[in-house]
Amino acid sequence: MKTDVGEYVECDGSSLGDSLRDELQRQYDNAFALSDNDARAAKVTADEIYAKAGDAKSPYWQGLSRYLAGFCFYNLSEYDNAMEEFEHGDQIAQEHNLQNLVIKFRNGYGAIFSRLGRYHDAIEQFAEGLKKAREMGLKRDVGNFLVNLGEASLLMGDAAQALSFESEAEGLIPELAGESRYAIDVYYNLAEAQARSGRIEDAERSYRRSLETATMVGKTVSEVEARVRLGSILAGRGHETEALPVIEEALRLSRSCGFPLQEAGSLLACGRIELSLGRLEEATHHFEMAVEVADSHKMGDLLSPALESLSTAKAAMNRFDEAYHDLLKSVEAAHTWSSSEAIRILAGMAAGYRLEKMKREAEAEKVRREGLESANERLRTVTRIGRSLTQSLEPRDILTRMWSELSASIDLKLLGFGIYSPDSGVIEFPGLIESGVLQKASSVFLSDESSLAALCVREKRVLYYATSDEARSALGDHPIISFGSTPVTSETILYLPLFRENDIVGVMTVQSARDHAYSDDIIEMLEAIASFTAIAVENARIMIRLNEMNQTISGEKEQVEKAALASSWLAEHDSLTGLSNRRFLERVLDENIRLATLEDNNIALFFADLDDFKKVNDVYGHDVGDRVLVAAAERLVSVFRDGDYVARVGGDEFVVAAPGVKDVVSIASMADKVVASLNEPLTIAEGPISVSISVGVALFPEHGHSSQELIRRADEAMYLIKRTGKGAWRMWSASVRSDEPPSSSRMLGQSVV
Repeated sequence: MKTDVGEYVECDGSSLGDSLRDELQRQYDNAFALSDNDARAAKVTADEIYAKAGDAKSPYWQGLSRYLAGFCFYNLSEYDNAMEEFEHGDQIAQEHNLQNLVIKFRNGYGAIFSRLGRYHDAIEQFAEGLKKAREMGLKRDVGNFLVNLGEASLLMGDAAQALSFESEAEGLIPELAGESRYAIDVYYNLAEAQARSGRIEDAERSYRRSLETATMVGKTVSEVEARVRLGSILAGRGHETEALPVIEEALRLSRSCGFPLQEAGSLLACGRIELSLGRLEEATHHFEMAVEVADSHKMGDLLSPALESLSTAKAAMNRFDEAYHDLLKSVEAAHTWSSSEAIRILAGMAAGYRLEKMKREAEAEKVRREGLESANERLRTVTRIGRSLTQSLEPRDILTRMWSELSASIDLKLLGFGIYSPDSGVIEFPGLIESGVLQKASSVFLSDESSLAALCVREKRVLYYATSDEARSALGDHPIISFGSTPVTSETILYLPLFRENDIVGVMTVQSARDHAYSDDIIEMLEAIASFTAIAVENARIMIRLNEMNQTISGEKEQVEKAALASSWLAEHDSLTGLSNRRFLERVLDENIRLATLEDNNIALFFADLDDFKKVNDVYGHDVGDRVLVAAAERLVSVFRDGDYVARVGGDEFVVAAPGVKDVVSIASMADKVVASLNEPLTIAEGPISVSISVGVALFPEHGHSSQELIRRADEAMYLIKRTGKGAWRMWSASVRSDEPPSSSRMLGQSVV
């Protein structure tokens, strides 16, 4: 998250001498620069500033020193201490009406909420700060809030919104030319948004700009984070040997500066690259260290993936017993994090920050006692429900417990929650309770235009309608509101998305027979309950997974061997389409080349690329794009023989190796069939979608004697089709000019002869 060093503004009524003012400013600037490299030393300086400001009766510098102290703890991953410092400084700023300082604490609160997964709360803080900064004309603060809103949008899965925020922030870089840290964070977050949007080359350039700037000015935390992400991008593009030293340097820096969060992330990134390179001993060592760091620093969100990666590495080394036990620990760690850490976040942060704020207001304004008592009661209700929900793993029992508590607190006609499966696009409701009666289970599709539940999951936001007319108007041309197959007859209707980390796992609905039944306070309480509900849903899923694992194991070694086989399959296949990946194809192709050389046989290689596939993602979204890729893969497989090898080697790129082809006529026929296979629209859940395909062809031994040479030349032929006319195919030939028209089968025969 973006922080700032700020500038001195004498607005607190104190009259500091020039010498003391300059001394405090110098200490503050130096400490903020130091906080990225030695946060504990910077915290000592922050405390010294606080003491000097107290002696000089300067509340501005006292509050600002707490802002610095809070971010020192933030860099050390000590979020409870960071929140205490921010609350202390915010209280000083509020009491002395220091509005330029109040704005900064919106930034501090938002940074902590975002790190703890409370993205809606983070966005609320950043948006409030951005509004005030614009009103006061504080461009530096405007830029910081834009950066952080972009990062929070990314964490919530909205890459398009993140790009919008970060692009606006990038436009302010020339006006904030002296703020090197600002440029570092803008380029880093811009790269994250570009990567999520599939703009990998743009993302790599932005990561490099962030890394270069961070290295130049000595911002170690930023340098480490940029190195890890840049290394992951390089590895994802197949440049593992280039990526590994980049991340190893990030590991060295994070250790030397004592940043455990960055150290654990660097260890995981190193291990994953080494695993892909087949360096199993080194990968296992790094995964073991990542587990140790995550466990010793209570990083529940990193412990589970570290254990799972360690299990994969040990299985690859045939240490099946150890791999199985590490996998069990991974599941248990995920269960512990979701059931205890997330509750601590809600109960500690929401109760600590919001309730303490209300208590301070109550002490200053006695007339608000009644409102405070009401808030306390709602908090007690949230606590009771949270404790109750996390004691059950059965969805219908969870629903019954929720009704028992909520019906005594609010006007309630209908209560239910659904579990969303991204794979099937279905929201399953284990049941709903209407007027105290538990109804049967039901389900809706995510694409259902008459379902508010589906709308809530699609848009990932709270839907509140004070009247049924408002709800109907929200559905546009589909005015019949449905819950499963049952029309909704409620007046006040509330739907809340259920989030775990930045993934939506379901939806919760609360409805009343009265209109305008729920105040903002009640909705806030229900949002907290929705967080507990998401935890309960995830706990149930984890326990189901663990039970299924235990039930299917007839012997630990046999089961781990099966898991190892599955891991081996995944290492050589594309998880989306089930086709072979490039690594497997090259290995098989090289073996077929060896055999073909001995037997004097031919091999045809087809490189196929969907035309204008980016438009499908832009118009319909990446989920639809994935389904289009699966359907296109099925069409390709249907064209070729059982003995041919079909692989997905990139986003919308496919390569097919066909050994033993007899003549040019057979090759032409196969290529024509590939192009014709996409003449008919692809049928997916959203409806028919038309795409065409361009194909390049290369032959062994005429055009190359290795897998990489044949693939490269087929790729060159395919790109010639892209430039001169899509939806066709061409045979590679060194004599063919780039401006010739695409090949048909007749033209192929002529060019080869």
